[in-house]
Amino acid sequence: MQITFDPHNAADMQSMAQLVNFLTGNADSPDVPDTAPTWTPDLAQPDTAPAQPETAQPETDCHGMTHDDAIHSTPASKNADGSWRAKRGQKEAYEAAIAAATGKDAPAPTAMPVPQPASAAPATPPAPIDYKTMAERFMAKMADPDGLPAEYEAIYAALSIGYDDLETNQTSIARLSAYMDAVDNGDDHDGCVRHAMSA
Repeated sequence: MQITFDPHNAADMQSMAQLVNFLTGNADSPDVPDTAPTWTPDLAQPDTAPAQPETAQPETDCHGMTHDDAIHSTPASKNADGSWRAKRGQKEAYEAAIAAATGKDAPAPTAMPVPQPASAAPATPPAPIDYKTMAERFMAKMADPDGLPAEYEAIYAALSIGYDDLETNQTSIARLSAYMDAVDNGDDHDGCVRHAMSA
């Protein structure tokens, strides 16, 4: 073992003198300071627990319903109001599921209408439907395998829509838009035609 001291350091020289005295029997023990470092384990817990992985929640519609292949169209798509689109031919089951999900029973019978006074102003006619908006909606349904219940030629024929004047004929535009509204409500082709022709 070799011990070295710095001759220019007074503390080292004092420690050397004490060690020499101890080794030669002139002192009881060297007065060497205990410089051993003390170690205290850091028992502090982390500030936050590790983040738990989030469980993915199934997507719901505006009624709080998750997609059900039995009553909703496949692949899953939504109507403009945020509800799942009904599966073709399942309109009654679809409406019953909505009533169950929202806690609402079937609609109550409507009260007798109150007669309007003769001087009432005539109702404002509905605003015309934009051809471009309707056409984009119809093209999207044609591209969807489950979008329309019949081929577009059959739909045009049933609604008495002409190819040549569809862009400018507001009656034809309104019928085609009403037909698509009925499709969104889950009606079959005949029901969609009845709805469109009575709109």
